[in-house]
Amino acid sequence: MNIPKYEKTDLLNIPEGKTFDRKSATYYLNKLANILIAFANADGGTIALGIKDKKYEGINLLSNQKKNDIIQIGSQRIVPTIKIEKNIKKIINIQGIPDEIWLLTVKPTDDKLYMNKRDEVYLRLGDETHRASFEERKNLEFDKGIRAFESQIIDEAILDDLDEEMVEKYKQLYNFEGSNLWDLLFPKGLAKRIRDKDDNIHYRLTVAGILLLSKYPTAFIPGARIRFIRYEGREAKTGSDMNIIKQIRIEGPLDRILKQTSDTLNAQLRTFSSLNIESGKFIDVPEYPKGAWLEGIVNAVVHRGYNYTGDDIRILMFDDRLEIHSPGSLPAVVTPENIRRTHYSRNPYIARALTDFGWVREFGEGVDRIYKDMNKFFLDDPIYEVDTNSVNLILKNNIIMRSFRKNDDLESRIGEDWQSLNFIERAAVGLAYEHSSVRTRELYEVVDNYSMSSVRNALNKLTKMGILERVASAPTSPNQYYRLIK
Repeated sequence: MNIPKYEKTDLLNIPEGKTFDRKSATYYLNKLANILIAFANADGGTIALGIKDKKYEGINLLSNQKKNDIIQIGSQRIVPTIKIEKNIKKIINIQGIPDEIWLLTVKPTDDKLYMNKRDEVYLRLGDETHRASFEERKNLEFDKGIRAFESQIIDEAILDDLDEEMVEKYKQLYNFEGSNLWDLLFPKGLAKRIRDKDDNIHYRLTVAGILLLSKYPTAFIPGARIRFIRYEGREAKTGSDMNIIKQIRIEGPLDRILKQTSDTLNAQLRTFSSLNIESGKFIDVPEYPKGAWLEGIVNAVVHRGYNYTGDDIRILMFDDRLEIHSPGSLPAVVTPENIRRTHYSRNPYIARALTDFGWVREFGEGVDRIYKDMNKFFLDDPIYEVDTNSVNLILKNNIIMRSFRKNDDLESRIGEDWQSLNFIERAAVGLAYEHSSVRTRELYEVVDNYSMSSVRNALNKLTKMGILERVASAPTSPNQYYRLIK
């Protein structure tokens, strides 16, 4: 955890979420333990203790016995014993008296599952502490073995194998000016400390360290690469019908891989004409929203099972879709049904580093962003195909609709009426145009922060204006939809 960041920041303004929480100094100790358990079983995290109702109450209102009980939580209320790092931030409390906030931090774990004295296991899902079900606990225990892979030592790797440019960039991320690089790598999980029989201390690079900073990660971890393949048509053909028109293998430290992959895919994307719901004009838009495809690639890099050394990440580009294949199934408690709201890092040290590099913008919100970005482009929801060995993300580009678009025809039919339409009404027209129809629920999911009644009113108004027509087998048909009047 990057504790200095919390020490130098106003703790009242940090959003509570996957790795951070605020609690009163008098918060129940058992519940405090459950939050720390949840952090440790997920991506690690910090509790700022001594904040109530977003005001600094401080710690000094507690007795010495209560303070000691808090310090002993890791050994007295958590099984197995967990190390809790305590840092102090000096503050002025709400009474105007000098006081302090305790920053209680636990690191993510790879080979242990933590629980309380009642044998309850907790996970951090978003900003909530979630008690794991029997099935979720079983999945967690299985996934801990996979998660441990990023922390495994690469015995043959030495510091000379690291990329000087990447090491310098990594130092700058944390303002590291020390002469001993291990002092930076070890706390970040990129190296491990070993004590030999003579009580001498040695350091070794881990899988995470190699993937992030090595010149040639594939020399130690086969499959640590991305392959981009562009096909002509809508299916992959073999033999004499082979239809691969471009194939690129991308290797190197993860930050550089992501940059090169982003540039490669960006150069391959086409542009289409699409209706802008703000202006009512047709504008050129990329084939897929960058936020969606880039988030899909970043997720594949962050969450793939690197223990699947015989497989690599593959990006397959067809005329009508983009597929991002990631080795390893979904991690732990994540399922295709809850993937938009549930997050669990299979590789927490890699995830943290790529967050600091700027690739992971908001912890735990990436998949939901993919859905929203696709909706804003009036494209189909992403599809996740999952099996025991891989996760395949499919983004469709709706090429058929975009290829037969009659821009002038739509503009002439709506004409000056466009200027009188509000945001929801314009979105309804856009959806009906892109998809050939629009349903009430589809429109509701696209226009954030509007009620269902507002959506219904918009569709009714467009129908009365003669822009849309309602198609239904009965007045109350659940399968009714609206389409542009021809």
